[in-house]
Amino acid sequence: MFVFVQITMPSGTYVTVGFGCTSPTDCCLDIAVYPLAEDSGLTEGLCGNNNDDDADDWIPRGSNSSTSELFEFVKSYL
Repeated sequence: MFVFVQITMPSGTYVTVGFGCTSPTDCCLDIAVYPLAEDSGLTEGLCGNNNDDDADDWIPRGSNSSTSELFEFVKSYL
């Protein structure tokens, strides 16, 4: 069974989340963000900032610079 949810933001940008399992050990989670042009560069967090530059997607919460340390990045959003 596969469950699909769409979340629409006030600006019209939407996020889709899908989850399903074919067996107890074979599951899939799919998250996609479909931003509008006016939201470009205004997002932050675990999905990046949506400016088409992968180099600056790893910015910990409360920081202005990227990190290469995955644990530091994730911990900042917990």
